[in-house]
Amino acid sequence: MAVKHVDLDDCYIPETQDQDIIVSVEIGDGQSGAYTIFLGRKLVSANMPANLGNKSHIGKKNTIITVTVVDTLKETNWTSMTVFVKEGTGDPTQFGPYKVQAENHLDIIIYSLKLSHQ
Repeated sequence: MAVKHVDLDDCYIPETQDQDIIVSVEIGDGQSGAYTIFLGRKLVSANMPANLGNKSHIGKKNTIITVTVVDTLKETNWTSMTVFVKEGTGDPTQFGPYKVQAENHLDIIIYSLKLSHQ
C-alpha cells in the first residue's frame, strides 16, 4: 500500500461583504475518504461543510482543505475530490474535480488544496 500526496493551490476572492462563505467537499469516483477544513491555523470542520464567516472573517488568511481518499474499489483506481465555495444564495464556485489514479488497489491519495484569499 502506497501513499501519494497531491498539493494544489488556487485563489478564492469573496464576492460579497456580508454573506457567509460555506465550503463543502465531494469525494468522487465511488471511493471513500475523509476531509478537514482549516481557516488559517484553526480547524473549522471535519467531514462536514464549513462556515468560514464573511469576507472580513477570512481576510488575508488561507483556507486549507485536506482530503484523504482510500482506493477501495477493485474495478477502478481513480480517485477525485471537488471543493465548492458558496456565498449567500448565489451559485457555488467549483474547484476541481481534481483526479488522481492510485497505482495499486488500497493505495491512499492525500489531496491538499490551499485557497488564498486577498
